[in-house]
Amino acid sequence: MKKSLYSLLFLLTAFVFTSHAQCGDDLLKQALKEMGSSQYIKDFTVELIKEKKDVKTGYVKFSIFLNSNTQYKFNVANGASNIDKVVMQLKDKEATRVLASNLYNGKTFDEFSFVCRKAGVYNLSFSFKGGQEGCAKAVMSLVKQIQ
Repeated sequence: MKKSLYSLLFLLTAFVFTSHAQCGDDLLKQALKEMGSSQYIKDFTVELIKEKKDVKTGYVKFSIFLNSNTQYKFNVANGASNIDKVVMQLKDKEATRVLASNLYNGKTFDEFSFVCRKAGVYNLSFSFKGGQEGCAKAVMSLVKQIQ
């Protein structure tokens, strides 16, 4: 009986650590690798989990400062257990207008580039289609300064 209880406890512990590892350092390493030759600026962790009473997970938003006359690259690595890929959107300061996104014509890409013409605070938001839960790691990087 004790052996069965210990085995069950071990399996539950292994399951918890395995599901958490899907959204850990390996995803960040993948996102950094996909960054290519651009210069790392910042990374973002996206973990959207449904509560029992929730129908949808919603979104997570980060405020970022972008410099004028600069090309940025945003790329994302999705968790293995995600039903869909994460949707990443760059919005203006008021978060009313989408300036760039990895969702285009119904297809979700792993990256997008943005040339900033006006320095200021922008919003980077992440969500999953249909309000699904999931996790991802994203990286913002500098491609080049434009003169």
